Amino acid sequence: MAGIEQSGTPDPHAATVARGSSGVGLWIVRVTATHVVTYLAVGLIAALAIDYASVFAQPVIRDYMREFGSVASFVGPLVQVARGVVFALVLLPFRAVIGARWGWLHLWLLLVGVGILSTPAAAPSSIEGVVYSALPLWYHVLGLPEVLVQLLLFSVVVAWFTRHPGPVVEELPARAERLLRALVVACLSFVGYAVASVLFAVAVSAPISAEGSLTWSVQGLFVAPVLANGVIAFSAAGFRGRPLRVGIVAGAAAFATGVIAIAAYQALVFGAASIGYAILAPVLPAVIVGAMTRPAADVAAVQVTASPTEGREAPD
Repeated sequence: MAGIEQSGTPDPHAATVARGSSGVGLWIVRVTATHVVTYLAVGLIAALAIDYASVFAQPVIRDYMREFGSVASFVGPLVQVARGVVFALVLLPFRAVIGARWGWLHLWLLLVGVGILSTPAAAPSSIEGVVYSALPLWYHVLGLPEVLVQLLLFSVVVAWFTRHPGPVVEELPARAERLLRALVVACLSFVGYAVASVLFAVAVSAPISAEGSLTWSVQGLFVAPVLANGVIAFSAAGFRGRPLRVGIVAGAAAFATGVIAIAAYQALVFGAASIGYAILAPVLPAVIVGAMTRPAADVAAVQVTASPTEGREAPD
């Protein structure tokens, strides 16, 4: 407006966040995915470095934590999706701060201060937990590196996404984009196999333990189906056709491949195949593959629709 001048130099990062303010849904998805990926990645490394089975069996701690390798250990990662959504919704009003130059540091300090050190409840590694809980001091210290690193990675990635709200995947070359999407589909299909395996074990009242499940022979059962799902997703993305039809074909191929691969692996490695498991286990991964596979024509349409507005500024 005439007669009104802005003081100071406008922050280009704040302008970027403002232009991307309409992409709330995409930002929530990205924050949720960032939390899930960083949580699982850092948690896996920590599990390899720390003998959690022995730690959780210690006096006092065994009354506080569930047994390592129980059903909760396998279902727990799914809960991280809900936690990621909560993070995204709570941080939504502060995107301008997170997208600033040192936003990642501000976010990390906030999460460390409120989420770890000064929690309202007497949680592990918190001041209240050290003072009021019966947990030993070494247990409070043991988990600090894991959560500090996870929150640091989370803060850095979320800040980067906040400062770059545009479609990152579409900026890649076509083949690289297909490869990245196929990798994501393969990873999610592995999660699908894990969920299906837990549900099947619970349904047939089979014992679930980390010692029995986290072995090379058991985990090797999913190698061929997961790799096949990635190949199917990559190949199907190169076809042109209706998204629904391509998705159905890709899902059916993933299901058939999973049934054959699981039955063959069980027969060769374990001496006998569980036909019921071989048929039921690939259902959820096949649904994931079918739902997430996008044909080339569909991807191209998205890129063409987005390209005319790239680089344009809103009129004054």
